[in-house]
Amino acid sequence: GRCYAARVALFNAFGKEGWVDERIGQVQWKKLKEQATEQRAQSEGIDPVPALVSNSLPELILPDGETRVTQSHAIARWAARQKSGNTLYSLYPNALDHALLVDESMSLVDSMVGFAPKDADKEVRMNKRKEYADRNGSLGIGMAILESRLAKQGGGPFLLGQELSIGDLYLKKPLTDMILDKQFDGVPPEYLDKFPLIRKHTDAVAAHPLIEEYMKHYKN
Repeated sequence: GRCYAARVALFNAFGKEGWVDERIGQVQWKKLKEQATEQRAQSEGIDPVPALVSNSLPELILPDGETRVTQSHAIARWAARQKSGNTLYSLYPNALDHALLVDESMSLVDSMVGFAPKDADKEVRMNKRKEYADRNGSLGIGMAILESRLAKQGGGPFLLGQELSIGDLYLKKPLTDMILDKQFDGVPPEYLDKFPLIRKHTDAVAAHPLIEEYMKHYKN
């Protein structure tokens, strides 16, 4: 989910052959973290260990073969700013005010997903998530902000009107797709009925030519 915008932006900039999309399963991920822990215990320097730069993914290895970059936001912005001969669309605006709106949407999605109550007790968690999704809760407030951004663009379909950006990709995945797929515990798909422009936005992103082309090569 969080890597989706970065992957689409990389595909947009470099095509299918211009970068390597290496994905790691749960078993391999567990082994990598164990290996990295052992390497750090044996290392006396400050350089990243070979297995993992940090204990999270994604990682982007730059063309020099040595520089390994973490954080999906940074990777997505870097890829969206690329101007190669294969670049299909401009996914990050040059206008500062527009860039600010894109950055805002990415941060809002991160906070809405990341700060959702995660109490181990299901009853407690569900009660807190009900408040979280209320119009005065963090999710409700964030959704209202994004709905208003789309409304100010004449109903969208995207955050910058007719121009798709990485902000739109973040809004679709992980947020709205997770709700529609019933993966956001305590927030049912019908919750999006309160935000018709966001619901319309999800379908518009999926129907964009870039996403249709991307989906021909990748499942997600």
